[in-house]
Amino acid sequence: MGKKGGGNEAAQARADEQQRQDRIRQGTSRINSIFDGAMTGSGILDANVAYDPNATYYLADGSAWAPNTVKNYANAGEILGAGRAGTLDRHPILMSPEQQFAEAAKSGKLYSGVAKQSGFDDAYFDGRRQAYIDYANPQLEEQYGKAQKELTFALSRGGLLNSSVRAEKTGELQKLYDVNKQKIADEALSHATQARNSVEDARSNLISTLNATGDAEGAASSAITRASALSQPAAYSPLSQLFAEFSAGLGTQAALERANAYAGSGAGNSQIGRYSTGLFDNAGSVVVKK
Repeated sequence: MGKKGGGNEAAQARADEQQRQDRIRQGTSRINSIFDGAMTGSGILDANVAYDPNATYYLADGSAWAPNTVKNYANAGEILGAGRAGTLDRHPILMSPEQQFAEAAKSGKLYSGVAKQSGFDDAYFDGRRQAYIDYANPQLEEQYGKAQKELTFALSRGGLLNSSVRAEKTGELQKLYDVNKQKIADEALSHATQARNSVEDARSNLISTLNATGDAEGAASSAITRASALSQPAAYSPLSQLFAEFSAGLGTQAALERANAYAGSGAGNSQIGRYSTGLFDNAGSVVVKK
């Protein structure tokens, strides 16, 4: 008798493991479909909501939920709160639709409706890249325009709008603009890469949890929650003053020229600073274009 019982237990253990592996495969498929774009449950039900036999409820994969006629427990003691101790024989125990609904709702596996997940595909990540560009570029253009006005004002004060100084400083400003434009493009790509890594990390963690629990419905519910969180718009920090050093340089040079003027270091004398903007009477090094 004991030998036969042992054989039954081994067979049951194999059957249980096979069912567990089936649930893991099913759960993995659900996680991937949610992350890659699929119809899913939407509007998770409160654990205390009352069962309405005329309503339609949904599972995490978007399929309609329906109560079973019979639910199998490991043993009769489980439904009485005695856990899984005792014989491994299965005892079919009838549960009402209300009981099954309450159990599913408490475990967070029921939804009031369905929604289409857009999915984390290449278009999604390119959208994340473009979102940062759309956020940062207007700030770059605004700061660039302000720096251009400051340069024009500085040159105008010295009567050098048609001088070689203007060409030199305009070239410097354009180069700085191009550098910052590329930095924004690089940062946008970094945001897209970070988003992709976050999605794949979340997917991997969900599948690892599924392998540990064997709970396909729970994994799908968690995948919906995680996918929703990952889909939220990213928060960006405003750009720093990209042209602050350039603008400050105009003021610094003006101060140097002021020192030249006070020291009397005109043409033929030692020049303080890299060049003269002509803001003061000390423009011997400036070529004015006719």
